[in-house]
Amino acid sequence: MGQSGSEIPIAVDMDGTLILTDMSWVSIRRVILRRPWTIMGMLVKEFTGRRAQWKRDLAEKLIFDPSELEYHEGFLDWLTGERAKGRTLILATASDRLIAEQVAGYVGLFSDVMASDSLFNLRGEKKAEALVSRFGEGGFAYAGNSKHDLPVWQHSGEVIVVNPESGLLDRIGDSVDIIFE
Repeated sequence: MGQSGSEIPIAVDMDGTLILTDMSWVSIRRVILRRPWTIMGMLVKEFTGRRAQWKRDLAEKLIFDPSELEYHEGFLDWLTGERAKGRTLILATASDRLIAEQVAGYVGLFSDVMASDSLFNLRGEKKAEALVSRFGEGGFAYAGNSKHDLPVWQHSGEVIVVNPESGLLDRIGDSVDIIFE
């Protein structure tokens, strides 16, 4: 693409990266555990390949305040500085869009949200395909934290690792550009 790493847009994962939790677990605790009769429907959707639909079902029932989430403050400060330099920030998450838009609105740094919806689970290879389709091969930086982000980093122009899960840095090797622990 011809842009340097400091100019390309930054796609930011949400769960475990921007926030130090997983919204699926927050949703399960706040929705499923309070309504245990919904567990069977969620399991049926999970095991029949409709994960995106059960995420949407949970998102529609979840009531939460994004200000109550624990954010990775050092990374958030860095993102604020990058945006001030003119970089475009995109929230790119496997969490459902209904939840992602609330978090993005609270944070106030993102120009767009790419997220799962009731039909499409934006995770791993699917997230990589969506970002390459939008920005081109190597045309974006990607900030993530887990093994599910490996396919995305394979196509990104800048590898940003935030709050890495155990063993992740060994799997990525020397391709890491920036690390936030």
